[in-house]
Amino acid sequence: MNRIGVLLLNIAVALYLFANGILGFNTGDGWGARGEFRGMLTDIFGRGNLTNALVVVLSICAIAGGIFLLLALFNIDIPITDLILFIFVIVWAAYIVLADIVHPLNKKPDFLPYLVQLSAHLMVLGALVTSTKRFGGRS
Repeated sequence: MNRIGVLLLNIAVALYLFANGILGFNTGDGWGARGEFRGMLTDIFGRGNLTNALVVVLSICAIAGGIFLLLALFNIDIPITDLILFIFVIVWAAYIVLADIVHPLNKKPDFLPYLVQLSAHLMVLGALVTSTKRFGGRS
């Protein structure tokens, strides 16, 4: 039963990363069209070249993180997978600091939507941690 839960969590997190990575390249203004990365970075840094560059970097990292998460999940052994996932754990922890600590300091968020965002970010971090050998998640 535990294996099914890990499988579902990792697939869900990979889809979350893929979707946010792809949406990061979209500059539209519709509901959810900007993606989570662009919305958060625009709120912190405003619009501009720095924001666009950071969104592209985070989007590429998210897509790569999703791919390597699936590779680790299905035990496809590529020598650098564990290193890439470890680096992405660090990048995602920094993202949590920006999105869930720094960003709320700039504007007071509503409590329940803030908890939804925080829990999604922590689920991603947890799935990434459990998929790396460095943290004892897989052998």
